[in-house]
Amino acid sequence: MPSEFTYIHLDTITNAVWSKGITMNEYKDVVKKPPKNILLLNAPQGVGEYDSHTGFRMIRGIAKIQEYFDKSQYISDIPSKWIDFDSVELMRQLTPIEIAELLYIAHAHTHLHSPFYYKLQNNFIHLTLPKGMTKVYHRHLEQFYSLLSVNITNNLEKKINDKRNLFIFKKTKKITRIPVSEIKNLLPILREGVVFSYKQISLIQEVYEIPIYLAEDRLKFEGRNFTNKDLLGSICFNEINQKWFFKEEAIVQPS
Repeated sequence: MPSEFTYIHLDTITNAVWSKGITMNEYKDVVKKPPKNILLLNAPQGVGEYDSHTGFRMIRGIAKIQEYFDKSQYISDIPSKWIDFDSVELMRQLTPIEIAELLYIAHAHTHLHSPFYYKLQNNFIHLTLPKGMTKVYHRHLEQFYSLLSVNITNNLEKKINDKRNLFIFKKTKKITRIPVSEIKNLLPILREGVVFSYKQISLIQEVYEIPIYLAEDRLKFEGRNFTNKDLLGSICFNEINQKWFFKEEAIVQPS
């Protein structure tokens, strides 16, 4: 089933992204160099192996990490607060202050200094938040732009094929992925906190329009009934020429 929405709030100063509606499978599709080691910032006993230097549990090896990711997206009582790291030897050179900073990040969901550590060479910090929200620090925002591109394309493709499946013997239809350049054009509104509403997709003369609404409060938007006054624009896809474009409805000043 396609998602009803994707929520995104991007902070380009800290490279942090609050989101809801993005799956770990979509991360797999985008991340070219998957983590080979992760520290679990609040894992219970029995998950991973204990590291006596940091007091955290860790998982080593791409296959074991992928197994953890697969479980954590379906089982709510498995926490998903982690930071990747490159070398066990360098990880065990973390100072008590650096370890305390990681504990603070896991507890307060925000960083004290840079969220990217020289000794860890981490590309991500992944934090679960209340109500199914996540906050992810991306060392390289280009990966986030690709991730959102995959997410929007997947959701529209599922909507299109759900309608086609009403007719017998219709083959699954693939659509062109939205270019990352079009995602980057959305930066001014992504900084404000927005919802891409897939349940309100319209089809006008072979053009699908995905409305984008100003959401702001990341913990209260789900109960709101969005109206035209909240509409910032639409991501549009022309099914004939397979082209994507943004149709603006309002101008939002950056924060």
